[in-house]
Amino acid sequence: MKTKLSKILYDKGWTEMDLSRETGLAQSYINRVKNARITPTVHTAMRICNALGVRVEEAFVYEEKPYGLTKKPYFPGKKRFDDIVT
Repeated sequence: MKTKLSKILYDKGWTEMDLSRETGLAQSYINRVKNARITPTVHTAMRICNALGVRVEEAFVYEEKPYGLTKKPYFPGKKRFDDIVT
């Protein structure tokens, strides 16, 4: 899940530490959320957005991709069973 937290924090003139103090969340956790390394729970996302005074839709962007896969896997040299038994 992508976030727009960097832009929102910049526009407000806040740092991650300011947001941490407002939400009660660890600054390192906010950094991981901001950099899209982890996805917060709905409750935590609401806490962040309430502290910033923005809607959830403004701060988080949903992406529908399977975890860890960005394209089809490639297996070079893999032969089909039909090619082996002839």
